Amino acid sequence: MNPNDLENPEEWASKTFASANLGDSRRTDRLVQMAAALAEEPAASLPTAMRNVNETMAAYRFLNTPAITQEQIMQPHWEQTRQMAAERAWVLLIADATEINLTTHASTSGVGPVGQGDRGRGFYVHTVVAVDAQSRQILGCAYQEPWVRQAAPEHETRAQRRKRARESHIWERSAQQIGAPAPSSHWVHVGDSGADIFTFWEVCRELGCDLVIRVCQDRLVALPAEQQEAGQILHHLRTLAEKWPAQDAQVLHLRAEHQRPARDALLQISWSQVLIQPPQNGASWNKQALPVWVVRVWEPEPPADAEALEWLLLTTVPVESHEHAWQRVRWYGWRWLAEDFHHALKTGCQIEQRQMRSVEALFRLLGILTPMALRLLALREIAQTAPETRATEVLSTEIVQVVAALAKRPAASMTAKELWRTIASFGGYFNRKGDGPPGWKTLWRGWFYVQTVLQGVHLAASFSPL
Repeated sequence: MNPNDLENPEEWASKTFASANLGDSRRTDRLVQMAAALAEEPAASLPTAMRNVNETMAAYRFLNTPAITQEQIMQPHWEQTRQMAAERAWVLLIADATEINLTTHASTSGVGPVGQGDRGRGFYVHTVVAVDAQSRQILGCAYQEPWVRQAAPEHETRAQRRKRARESHIWERSAQQIGAPAPSSHWVHVGDSGADIFTFWEVCRELGCDLVIRVCQDRLVALPAEQQEAGQILHHLRTLAEKWPAQDAQVLHLRAEHQRPARDALLQISWSQVLIQPPQNGASWNKQALPVWVVRVWEPEPPADAEALEWLLLTTVPVESHEHAWQRVRWYGWRWLAEDFHHALKTGCQIEQRQMRSVEALFRLLGILTPMALRLLALREIAQTAPETRATEVLSTEIVQVVAALAKRPAASMTAKELWRTIASFGGYFNRKGDGPPGWKTLWRGWFYVQTVLQGVHLAASFSPL
């Protein structure tokens, strides 16, 4: 996304949604109008964003229209994202699921169990975010699927369980919906332990896509013929990997996660090629072994008050040096971008606070809010990559003048980097020398403040002298 899209929400909404095929051009026009209104203030309620009762009621009618689906709303954005991915050399397709907790919304119909012990009410959503593997630029959402969890039938047998549809199949569907990469591009599906599914790996191989997956199952593997030991053909993956000596070490910064504070950790790494055996009693399309590289990264001496980090990663991208191995670790570590998307969806766009009659209406609203949440994250990217060029080369002169006036600084000498950090300071960013780059929340709060002041400037200019 370029800065012009930030300054012109109507243009952004039109580019993102105007090609949606909803069966009636009036519906598409309504979709663009709703997206433009929400883009100005993503956290606003529909009545606040739509500004008047007629527009608000029209928005609710749109969201309650059974003929409109979340897939139809998002299809243009998916196609735009995949087109951009086809133009990049290496693209990470980072997938993750999150729960949308609606426990306090007693009037919303169609929800299912969520949360620990399935004691809450709501739905789940699986999202694939496309990221440039070289620049870490977020390209957009390549696919998304919301679903309502269904309770397993009582007294279900193992054979019955294998036959019915399972939530884990969403990984295969996602890969199939996204499809194959262009001949000049490499697409790498990145997933946590939830993607430790042999049939998902087979689908990716069939499509010509690669993988970087954190494995949790202690699968049977064979070594390449030149490495096999006499008398032993198959090994358990974890037992085998733990025998590999460290081949390199680096200090990596670990982001804060759940109850774990951010810290630097000295990690060791080892890797080798293996042949993953198809499940003996599980699902497999062709029952053929899968050649992969396994990378083990671990923390030999964690702090006394911290749990040691250890990842066992599986990848189909060849690993022939320690640079390759650390790159695969870095790719997996970029999964936090999907977590940031979930945070933007819930906090920045308030998806869990939306009051709707049905879960289907929330699915449709999700289709509008997902590109919006990615727009919030794109603001951070724009700010963090801002050059030391004149601010007016990045944003309009009137924006620069408003920011400079609010900060009591000369507009002419302000660089793009200074401009964005100043905007973030209006949202709570301290902007000290030792501070890291601003995050999307402070940037968006500051940006919304600047837009509000600019609207006041425009309004004052429109008044005739008394």
